Amino acid sequence: MQINERILLIITAVVTAIAALFCLISLATPAWSSYSYDGYGGYGGSSGLYCSGCPTSSAALAIITFILLIAGMVILVLFALRVLPKSIRAISFIIIFLATIFSLASYASYYNSITGYSYKLMVVAHFLCYIASLLATFWLGGSYATTVVTPNNP
Repeated sequence: MQINERILLIITAVVTAIAALFCLISLATPAWSSYSYDGYGGYGGSSGLYCSGCPTSSAALAIITFILLIAGMVILVLFALRVLPKSIRAISFIIIFLATIFSLASYASYYNSITGYSYKLMVVAHFLCYIASLLATFWLGGSYATTVVTPNNP
């Protein structure tokens, strides 16, 4: 069974949008720093990416990731609507793949042995970036393939 190109592009755009949503939530939530045990059965000391003394490289890389994910999603939707020419169809894969690299760099630059939930949300966004890039690659490979026509036997 062959998947319709438009459906595959829409699925890839939706996965990219979900990855962008997780990236945005990760940027907006304050639990990037590691939790410290307070001795009373609780945890505390969380801070976001924009606190004083926090690494700024991770925040910048996460913002670039978010921008690339939005750009990739828009390009995929434009391809699904057949607005963009097929000659530049590799650009969607390149943009989503760059987003995966920047998301990996974002949370790797903030790596800590004990992480908060925002860190884990960025990991989910990174995982969804890989899925979206794989789907885009599948679409790209399918759109370059040629169809073999066999003659009808009477």
